[in-house]
Amino acid sequence: MKLVGMDIGELRGWAAFMDKAMIASLIATIVAVAALGITTWLSYRLSGAVRAHEQAAFDRYKGMEGQSAQLERDVATARERMSTLEQEVTAARERAATLEQEASAARERAETYGQAARDANERAVRADRDIAAASAKERAAQLDAEEIRQRLAELGKRVREATERGPDQAAPASVAASPPKEASPIVAGLRKYAGTRAAVFVVDQVADAPAAAATISAYLGDAGWASQTWKWSGVAGIFGVVVLVKQGSDPATDEAASALAEALRAAGFSATKADWPAEWHRFRGMLDGPQTPGPTEGAIRIVVGTKPR
Repeated sequence: MKLVGMDIGELRGWAAFMDKAMIASLIATIVAVAALGITTWLSYRLSGAVRAHEQAAFDRYKGMEGQSAQLERDVATARERMSTLEQEVTAARERAATLEQEASAARERAETYGQAARDANERAVRADRDIAAASAKERAAQLDAEEIRQRLAELGKRVREATERGPDQAAPASVAASPPKEASPIVAGLRKYAGTRAAVFVVDQVADAPAAAATISAYLGDAGWASQTWKWSGVAGIFGVVVLVKQGSDPATDEAASALAEALRAAGFSATKADWPAEWHRFRGMLDGPQTPGPTEGAIRIVVGTKPR
């Protein structure tokens, strides 16, 4: 092997070259380290920005998810309210239909009652026309209770005067009292039901009701009925004389009420018979009259209203 010899100049040149190469290598190393640091810093900044963006996107997603859940809850609440409103509307419609049915039934009942009242009035008018002629003759031949009392009072007065004058001063036979007449057919027909209890209700503020009630009470008294009279205030709209019977009464009571209504029509009264439309012990307005017996103890009630004759 052949060794190559180098002089001092070549060694110096080679040493200078190696120094430059070392410096270049050191600079390259520094540049590489700087580039690595910059790259690392940029990578850190970029990853932070990405994480921040991802966190913002995640937060927006969470917010949208919460809003979606709230919207779903609101929709469910709205559906429940809608269902409740539909049920209330259905119930209101059912109540309205029920009220309409009740109103229709009430109108039908009112029409039925009105028709019955009109029929009763028509029957009463026809009966009045049928018995008008016979009643006129019968009324002319009959004596009412007041006239009978006056005749009896006159008879008693004449008897007392004859007694005071003595046998020598006796009144002439021409002025002697005639024997009392027989009872009227009305009283005779009602005597079959003697002892029947009846209450006479005189509607207040009706001018001709008291006189008619007094005549009816006289008939009942002469026939042996047990009757009392009360003044009835706070009611109106009762036409003629209405003979009312307590519902559930015995056949004898109902027969007596029918006979009384017929007798009153024969006497010229506009009389009808009916059942009391409510509980017997309940009535509107107020009654003024005797306390014993009570106005509701009897099973027959005679109401004297407007235009009894």
